[in-house]
Amino acid sequence: MEIIKILVVDDEEEICELTRSFLRKRKYCTFGATSADEAMQLVEKEKPHLVLLDIRLGEASGIDVLKKIKGFDRAIKAIMVTALNDQENIDHARSLGADGYIIKPFVTDYLDKELIKQIAQLGLQGKDNR
Repeated sequence: MEIIKILVVDDEEEICELTRSFLRKRKYCTFGATSADEAMQLVEKEKPHLVLLDIRLGEASGIDVLKKIKGFDRAIKAIMVTALNDQENIDHARSLGADGYIIKPFVTDYLDKELIKQIAQLGLQGKDNR
């Protein structure tokens, strides 16, 4: 059974760590990045199956990171995370290949269901506890 690798990208370190903790409890292998540069280094090094990507990364844009991720490997699933229900940004992200979006603060049950859906589309199971 393949271990599912998920990269969490959020400029708020506390949110990044809380999300990673939630994912580790569900037996995912996680990585965290708090900047666009760090995110791309981890994408290239670790080749995650899925990225949870904040749309606003301080001075950087999650949209720009999304373009780079999809340019590196279109098979990587990307779920955009945003604090604002900004339909224009959501539509723009989808047009660039985003596979879903979650509005912060998110309910962990919703996140869990979204991850399962995206992983199923990859054709991977990766979890013993389901």
